[in-house]
Amino acid sequence: MKNFFSSFLTRLYKKIMGEEIGENIKNFVENLLEIGISSFISTGLVAIFNILSGRILGPNEYGKFTVVQSVAMFLYIPMLLGFSTAMVKYSSEKDDFYRQKEIISTSYFIVTFLTFISILLYFIFKSQFINLFSVSTEIFYFSIIFAVLFTLYIFTTDTLRGLFRMKMYATSQIIYAVILLLTFLFFIFGKNSFSFHSMLYSTFLSYALTGVFLLFFPIRKYICFTYNKFWGSQLTKYSILAAIGGLSSSIYTNIDKVLINKYMTTTDVGIYKAYYLASINMAGLFLRIFNVVYFPTVSKYQNKLAVFKKINKIAPYLIVFGTPFILFLEIIIIKLYGKKYPFDLLLIFLFGIVSICVVIDSLYAWFLNSIGTIGVKITVFAAATLAIVNIGTNILLIPSIGLIGAVISALISFIVCISIEVNLGKKYLNIIEK
Repeated sequence: MKNFFSSFLTRLYKKIMGEEIGENIKNFVENLLEIGISSFISTGLVAIFNILSGRILGPNEYGKFTVVQSVAMFLYIPMLLGFSTAMVKYSSEKDDFYRQKEIISTSYFIVTFLTFISILLYFIFKSQFINLFSVSTEIFYFSIIFAVLFTLYIFTTDTLRGLFRMKMYATSQIIYAVILLLTFLFFIFGKNSFSFHSMLYSTFLSYALTGVFLLFFPIRKYICFTYNKFWGSQLTKYSILAAIGGLSSSIYTNIDKVLINKYMTTTDVGIYKAYYLASINMAGLFLRIFNVVYFPTVSKYQNKLAVFKKINKIAPYLIVFGTPFILFLEIIIIKLYGKKYPFDLLLIFLFGIVSICVVIDSLYAWFLNSIGTIGVKITVFAAATLAIVNIGTNILLIPSIGLIGAVISALISFIVCISIEVNLGKKYLNIIEK
């Protein structure tokens, strides 16, 4: 199977690029195929978890889980603060054990400290945060727990990416997905508990067990909780920029759900989440499989302009062939959610287009991040603009045209963001080339 897909991708590359596949691209394809099958299995299990949850619990309870998740995606930002991306960037550049150990240990030291401070501030200013997000105290507490465990999971799995431990990364994804699905089935069928708590506890347990397993086994030798001043400075410079981009990302991927909850109902959040998962999340899942190898690999490339030109060539093919594929997936998945979730062709079509925009944006953004601080600045500017446009259009459109308004807001925002990335990226790379 690996040989078949390798041969297929080699021919496809030659067809699109008009050249023979190089050794670097060949290694990239092989690494991608190494984790592809395992990641596809884990992706399928997570999709089953979401579809079963939405179908069994209904839009209202599914919406409550989505609100917790969305709020948590804001709360985890100061805990991680971009150090995950910085760690992957610098630890993947050279295969040197002592260098990687210093980078990873310093990163863990900083993130542990940031997580502790963040939790403290959330409890001190609890009332202000509850009012800001328009949620109950229970939802807020659950969001804090979600944020902490999500930080643990993301940081440990990203450590594997930085070390190019792709097989172990793929294994960790399956471990997470199996625990998630089995625990949920236990709560639903074993305890007959039909509430969003079943989804939350399953998610908490899967994040915690996977993160702890990785900490004590494959990456333990790289962590000694010492602080290296040089790498602390380098990581901080890069991570501050990445954190701004991360904040912008959390805004435009979660503010729509928060505002739907504010202006509409929790049930509407649940319906929106179903369409979101069937389109943007599915595209994102495939993209994350690709990006596991893509970002560390492209960080090694010296000729960045050549990579940029390849992305430009690939983008039109993604639009032509990717859009029908996503639409097909959407229709199937929405049907699987059941009759409680209305079937809306306009929503399906708009979400499908936005999904492809998300993929194209990610290709350009992670490529720019691989350049260094200048590239991150471009990504941050584009992402911040996306977030501002997204907030404004959501506030304007959701109260007037509901869920359709939220999707149109996303589409407008991503078109603006991609335009900035392409134009500023091209301008910078042409200057470097000269």
